[in-house]
Amino acid sequence: MEKGVSMLERLRESTSNLIDHLASYLVKIGFSANSVTLLGLIFSFIAFYELYNRSGVYGGIFIMIAGFFDALDGAVARKTGKAGPIGSFMDSVIDRIEDGLLMLGMGLYSQDLLLAAFSIHSSMLVSYVRAKAESLRVGGTEYSLTGRAERIILASIFCLLGYVRFGLLVITILSYITAFERIFIFLKKSKE
Repeated sequence: MEKGVSMLERLRESTSNLIDHLASYLVKIGFSANSVTLLGLIFSFIAFYELYNRSGVYGGIFIMIAGFFDALDGAVARKTGKAGPIGSFMDSVIDRIEDGLLMLGMGLYSQDLLLAAFSIHSSMLVSYVRAKAESLRVGGTEYSLTGRAERIILASIFCLLGYVRFGLLVITILSYITAFERIFIFLKKSKE
C-alpha cells in the first residue's frame, strides 16, 4: 500500500467486492448511474432537513444513506459501460452540492454558521486542489489524510452521537490539513 493513503482507501479496497455486487444488482433492476446519483442528492436534502429540524440522529442516518449511494454511482456507471465525462462532471458537481448541504445543515443544527462556512470552504478547497492538480496532469493528490468519504462518515458519526458542532470543527481542521497536504504533494510531484 502506498504511503499516505487515506484511512478509507484501505477500507475501499476491502469493500470493493461488496460495492461491485450491489452495483450489479442495481443495474440488473434497471438503475442508471445518474439515478443513483440523484438518490444520493435526495437523501442529502432529507439529511439537511433533519439537521435543520435539530434531529441529529435522523440527520446522521440520512447522511450515511446518501454516502452509500455516492459510493455506488461510479460502480454502476462502470457496470453499464456509461462512465463518461458528462456523468463524471455531474457527479462531481452534485458532490459539491451535497457537501454544502451537509455542512450547512450541521451549522444550522449547532447554530454556528461561521464554523459551517469554514467547513464548507475547507471541503471545497480539498476537492479543488485535487481537481486542479489532475487538470495539470499531476497525480497523487487523492492519497491524503481525508477525502469526501471520510467527511461523510465523520459527519454521520458525530450527528448520530449528538456532537454536531464538535464534528464540524473536526471536519474543518482535517479538511484544511488535507488541502495543505495535497498542495504539498502537488508541489513535490510537479518537480519530479
